[in-house]
Amino acid sequence: MKTPLIIIIIAVLVLTVSFFIFTRTPVFVNNYLKIKISCGEVVGPALRLLKEPFTGARYIFNTYMNLIDAKKENYLLKKRIDELLLENQRIPELEQENRRLKTILKLAESNPGTSVAAKVIGEDLKNWFKCIIVDKGRDHGINEKMPVITPKGIVGQVVEVNKWHSKVMIINDTNSSVDVNIEGRDTRGVLEGTGYTVLKLKYITKNDEVEVGDKLVTSGKDSIYPKGIPTGIIIAIDKQKAGIFYDIDVMPYNNFKRLEEVMILRKR
Repeated sequence: MKTPLIIIIIAVLVLTVSFFIFTRTPVFVNNYLKIKISCGEVVGPALRLLKEPFTGARYIFNTYMNLIDAKKENYLLKKRIDELLLENQRIPELEQENRRLKTILKLAESNPGTSVAAKVIGEDLKNWFKCIIVDKGRDHGINEKMPVITPKGIVGQVVEVNKWHSKVMIINDTNSSVDVNIEGRDTRGVLEGTGYTVLKLKYITKNDEVEVGDKLVTSGKDSIYPKGIPTGIIIAIDKQKAGIFYDIDVMPYNNFKRLEEVMILRKR
């Protein structure tokens, strides 16, 4: 098999170049250095151009990874901030509950053996009366017609009792009526529920002394509520109404939609 001519030519050229390099022939060496420098000048920029995309890609990748890390860190910080905000929101609620419990405890201590603290656990929406349900019943010595109060004032009276729970008719029920005095005045009337937030003070004649801002307390003459329990404050008087009685609106001290704890008073 014959060796191809091109291979023979290449081999001869390689041997010739190697010979001139080895013998450091001036003409060849000078030309070789020029060729080497020229190739470097041509190839160098080309290599730099080829390197730029890889450098840019590496920069973009590193930036992307840094953004991912920053996003993760921001998420964790935001989550922690949300947790701290929730904790801070609970602090006023806990403080308010603590104040209520302290006030009720003080009230119970001032009347030992005559009161039972109870927690409001629901509303009775099926009853004819507007009632709340508390977590004390017959086993705790609770009976019907016992008055129910808070540190702010009167709530209502017990109307139904079972072994563990009781229903309390609140004073804004239309079936509720409380005998009251106007505090600081020799004026007496009956506070009636309307089914709404505002109550009505009845049987105050136009000869009686009464003004907006007057405060009402129980008179103790209705056989249900002891004397002197705050009930509400007069917010409007219609003195132009026909007849002998004023039309008087009263705002109760308690917000019955936000009751948490109450005191049930045992009768002596």
